[in-house]
Amino acid sequence: MTAWGDVLATIGPPLGGSTSRGARVAEVQSVARRPPAMALDWRAAVLALAGVLLTFAAPVHRVDLLAIGVLATFVGVFWSPLVGPTLIGASLPFFFFARQIVGPLGVTPPGLVLMLTWLVVLVRFRRLSLAWPRTAYDLPLALFLVAALLSLLVTEYPLLSVRELRALILEPVLFFWLLHVLRGSAPFALAGFLVAATITALAAIAQIPLHVGGTTAEGVRRAQAWYPSANHLALMLGRALPFLLAAALGGLGRWLWLPVAIVGGGLLLTFSSGGWLGGTAAAMVVALVLGRRRLAVRAGAAAAAVLVVVSGLAIAGILPERLSPLRQTSGLRLDLWLSTLQMIRDRPVLGVGLDNFAYLYQQIYLREGAAAEPNLSHPHNWLLHFWVELGLLGLVAFGGLLFRFGTLARVALTQSSTRWVVAGASGAMADVLSHGFIDNSYFVVDLAFLFWLALALVVNGRAKGRIDPT
Repeated sequence: MTAWGDVLATIGPPLGGSTSRGARVAEVQSVARRPPAMALDWRAAVLALAGVLLTFAAPVHRVDLLAIGVLATFVGVFWSPLVGPTLIGASLPFFFFARQIVGPLGVTPPGLVLMLTWLVVLVRFRRLSLAWPRTAYDLPLALFLVAALLSLLVTEYPLLSVRELRALILEPVLFFWLLHVLRGSAPFALAGFLVAATITALAAIAQIPLHVGGTTAEGVRRAQAWYPSANHLALMLGRALPFLLAAALGGLGRWLWLPVAIVGGGLLLTFSSGGWLGGTAAAMVVALVLGRRRLAVRAGAAAAAVLVVVSGLAIAGILPERLSPLRQTSGLRLDLWLSTLQMIRDRPVLGVGLDNFAYLYQQIYLREGAAAEPNLSHPHNWLLHFWVELGLLGLVAFGGLLFRFGTLARVALTQSSTRWVVAGASGAMADVLSHGFIDNSYFVVDLAFLFWLALALVVNGRAKGRIDPT
């Protein structure tokens, strides 16, 4: 078994469980009656991966190559259904490479694999009941969907809102339901994502000495790989780092410190203040969850000391302006938040609608102090973002999802041998809230999928409606 195979074997099925003896006996008997879950078949994975690459690399006019690519992906997933979640996770850092399928209808790599995997599930597993998948997050999830649909009532740009509804609400939720329906598939999605994130971080690191790509700003060269901005790359790497760090601290293998170093190095070279803040918060949460309190305290103290020294040197002009906490960005963000609060005051209940912020901000709410950056597409704060796009109900639903996640994570920590998965998911959520407090948090394809993946990794393994991917 490969090193990543060892990680998957250690993760096992989704976490959680009952504490009663009768429930444990019933679960053992239920598991004994089930057919064993199929391991991921590498031949099917290669076939499906080749299909995805062909689908998105084929020229627009070569419909034949497009059809072959889609067919190869479907066959690979049909052959081994666990390939689907794995490829979805692995394709998240590449979601920018979308293509048109029919007319104006386009798909991203994770979106295409998601649709084909659901088609496989519906074809292969006839005993699957076509009912609402019962999960541990049903109430806040339902509120989240209702809030998204209600936002369509107030949107001034319906086509943009419908597009965002599909890409950032419906598809990520369908991904979460897929992980719930295919028993034990969440670890494979996580492994696929971590491999892809490590490759992306390695590409970002290579940009600096090779002087290929990246962005020069405020005296530094910021790595961004193929991402449109260094900040977005930092958001993605901030979700990957806590899982890798938790696996390394959890004793799954010394080799894991290599991807930790690669992802950490890539995050460092983005020169994203929010990324550094989120990464530090995530690392401290991972250490605390794993019982390494002394390590968490030392890491926090070291980070604070570095922040003070670097900020002082940057203010004195010895280090690049990018490292100064007094640079112009801080004032722009304050004006942005004030504009968003004004927007919320005008529309406090239902918000402005999905993907409407940028246009209303430019046309009505742009303050003079933020005129240098009039094209901002979101308020750079998770609380304001959920409220302004999904209304008050959306903000309540998001809070409910976080609360339920915390409850399930605490239970899983007391009953599971795979504590590092819970620690990694908790660290990822810490990154969502800390980095997302001054940047995006959810409303981008990769971040939305990763949010629901973190929720799925701590779900009770006996929720109804699950099937074995055999």
